[in-house]
Amino acid sequence: MRLSREQVEKISDIIFNTLKGKDLLIFKTDEATVLNRIVELFIQDLRAEDELNREVEDIMKTHAKEIDDGRMDYRKMFNLIKSKLAREREIVL
Repeated sequence: MRLSREQVEKISDIIFNTLKGKDLLIFKTDEATVLNRIVELFIQDLRAEDELNREVEDIMKTHAKEIDDGRMDYRKMFNLIKSKLAREREIVL
């Protein structure tokens, strides 16, 4: 995960307070529960992207020879495969 839990909590708090300050949220439960849920969803999404990155790395290993020979650009292929898998799995990056 590229962000620490502390960073995720801080970002979530900023988003939460901005939306709350603009009266864009209607609470059906206490605010702490809502904020905790935002943090958990944020972390869940980051973990899903990490898992996707690991899968792409595994796929890229099968093309190591082409990459080493310079016939394939690693970063370009990585992003292409990642985008394709994300679309197929309906993951928003």
